[in-house]
Amino acid sequence: MESYDIITEFESAIANYTGSKYAVAVDSCVHAIFLSLLYLKEVGEIHEGDSITIPKQTFRSVPNYIRHAGLRPYGMDMKWTSCYPLWPTRVYDSALLFDKDIYIEDSFFCLSFQYRKTLPIGRGGMILTDDGNSVKRLKELRLNGKDGWNMYMMPEQAARGLTLFEMREKKTGYKDYLDWTEGAF
Repeated sequence: MESYDIITEFESAIANYTGSKYAVAVDSCVHAIFLSLLYLKEVGEIHEGDSITIPKQTFRSVPNYIRHAGLRPYGMDMKWTSCYPLWPTRVYDSALLFDKDIYIEDSFFCLSFQYRKTLPIGRGGMILTDDGNSVKRLKELRLNGKDGWNMYMMPEQAARGLTLFEMREKKTGYKDYLDWTEGAF
């Protein structure tokens, strides 16, 4: 197995779990958001200088990367608990939500694998999508090169993510423990 095959394996496992058709691994959730916005600009869904509405109370990096993408962040009083849309786009910031079948159809659903998150790789993110046309371009954009951004996930992070994901899937909760009341005392 080549070292980068583990990234593809991790992407497939997360896509299957979340209900998306495709997944593109990157090095952070905010970079997933940034690359998704760049892609939407390239295909003409949004344009340079467009306003993107997000909650006033969110991670500071999100409005910074909206600006970096050539867009204008607009803060709105919104209550959110686990994810929110970057309106009017198809991009969702799901840095706090990771669960089975969470994918929202026809979106760019951005996950975080930071060390305090549900799947604590340490660093990492992912773009979930069912837009097959976008996948090749998003993978090009994540790489360093002529028009890439050096935002790819390292194979070591993908391997850790896959291991943690498989361990998480095997846990079934309290049923894993023996019933201590049955004949032990």
